Amino acid sequence: MCGICGAWGSELTGGAALLEPALRAIEHRGPDGQGVHAEPGVALGMRRLSIIDVEGGQQPVWNETRDVCVVLNGEVYNYLELFEACRANGHELRTRSDTEAIVHLYEDDPEGFATRLRGMFALALFDRRRGRLVLARDRFGKKPLYYTTTPSNVLLFASELKALVPLMRAHGMAPCVEPQAIYDYLSLGSVPQPTTIYRGVCALPPGHLLVADDEGRRVQEYWRPRFEPSFAGSYEEAQAAVRAKVREAVRLRLRSDVPLGTFLSAGVDSSIVTHEAAQEVGEGLRTFTVASEDPALDESGVAAASAARLGVENTVLHLDIDPLHDLDHLVRVYDQPFADPSAIPSLRVSRAAREHVKVVLNGDGGDELFGGYRRHVAAQALAGMGWVPRPVAGNLARLLSPARHTRRSPLGLAGRMLRGLAVSDAERYLTWTSDMLLDADKRPVWRGAMRPTEELVGAHIDPRLRGLDQQVAADLRLNLLSSLLVKMDMATSANSLEGRSPLLDHELAELALRLPANYRVREGRPKAILRDAYAGVLNPEVVTGKKRGFEVPLATWLAGPWRELLHDTLGAPDARTLAFVDGALLRRVLEPESFRDRNKAYVSYSFLVLELWLRSIEA
Repeated sequence: MCGICGAWGSELTGGAALLEPALRAIEHRGPDGQGVHAEPGVALGMRRLSIIDVEGGQQPVWNETRDVCVVLNGEVYNYLELFEACRANGHELRTRSDTEAIVHLYEDDPEGFATRLRGMFALALFDRRRGRLVLARDRFGKKPLYYTTTPSNVLLFASELKALVPLMRAHGMAPCVEPQAIYDYLSLGSVPQPTTIYRGVCALPPGHLLVADDEGRRVQEYWRPRFEPSFAGSYEEAQAAVRAKVREAVRLRLRSDVPLGTFLSAGVDSSIVTHEAAQEVGEGLRTFTVASEDPALDESGVAAASAARLGVENTVLHLDIDPLHDLDHLVRVYDQPFADPSAIPSLRVSRAAREHVKVVLNGDGGDELFGGYRRHVAAQALAGMGWVPRPVAGNLARLLSPARHTRRSPLGLAGRMLRGLAVSDAERYLTWTSDMLLDADKRPVWRGAMRPTEELVGAHIDPRLRGLDQQVAADLRLNLLSSLLVKMDMATSANSLEGRSPLLDHELAELALRLPANYRVREGRPKAILRDAYAGVLNPEVVTGKKRGFEVPLATWLAGPWRELLHDTLGAPDARTLAFVDGALLRRVLEPESFRDRNKAYVSYSFLVLELWLRSIEA
């Protein structure tokens, strides 16, 4: 895990000095060293968190003839296997760094080199001989990469917006907030990629390259998830195949020259990752569990039992959260409005883990790929109910709505599921995934005309897919990419900690998406194949337990520590959010009864974060 930045173009001036403010802005991503290369038309910079080849892996890394160099944020886990191929092709390896494999792969296959990388990465590669700059991002977008173009046609890029902004200002560009991004944020809880909060600034899409040369700039896709249920084996054979691929994915992610561990909760995904890591490492594995003061949310007892069963050392992290201070810290870290309040404990647990290790493995991606959410169960159930007329489904949904029944009660959940049957595919995704304001709620109070968020969501809905696969495909491009992966990357990077996600290994993902939908969600059980594949080795309470989120006492904080802040900011006559929404809406989110309803509490929190972020960019 590192941070990169740079610029490309014939009108580029400033050289290495241009990058210094950007590199200072991302020092937290790489406190162990800095590397820069600059010559006419190109400047590359990086901050390094040394994980592999600690002494010899400085960047940029060059090929033998010094006409290709690369800077990398992330890890290429299959670098040892790639080294063998590089040697077979006559290359001389000068380091033990995974980064060096990239330059030699590019030399041998300039168009297809990214397809051979198995890992998480955002990279910039300079090819002097061809006069070319190549940016690349991993298949799921685990590592971020933002870019923009100046009026003089200079391409600027960086791992974080806080590093891109000084590069923009050095070229006379004032970052301008994009109202549409705020509108979408209030529906989705985060700014959906590839857009960003700033007009004209984009995130490179996952599984894509950006190539800049004398012919211009072009964004090219090199990978996308394929939903092709082609696995012909039995359910038992599928379990064995999944376990083998999970084991391989974890083994590759244990490659490190520095101490590492795993985040271990009471959930299936982190327990599977920890089990496989323990089989490889043994009792020397470190595991970390968060303890909660709320008994209903505390997972430390179950996790401790899992660690004891595996014979590994478990450290319980007691998070000393200061709601006011930590909210301010979150707004400064995340660069854009980000409404998932679990980012607060994520920052804290990353800081606590960093006191013990430099790398942690986590269970991210298991829910998205294997169908771990209640909405996935609902999608599977509704796939066979297309015969129900939409008006009938809509009437039943209103009778069972959370206005009459609690949102999490069986009848409330049934109402929400039926509402999904009564609307379009895009509206269904918003209904099932969003706790924020939906389009219909915002339109009467929004200042100015906006594109409905459902249109953006609709662009990520594949009409050829149905049921579970359609929901998962949208999750990978919306919720996972712009919320869950952003939360983990920014929380760990802010604390100079590398987070690795074995369940998002692309070969494992390709296997998961070849499985029949009823292997992943089976008889109403989410993630059935993962649970059954590990039923004999994991703590039974983990296998049969219900999914728990990384939740915070949001209503308590809104009514207590944040109450005065809410009124001093959102209730102020000069609230910055008033430039976008009518004051009547802000007055409603300040009402105490709003905090008692889970959905309304999230709306209040999302506006508070937005207001604090808008104020922060003025400083």
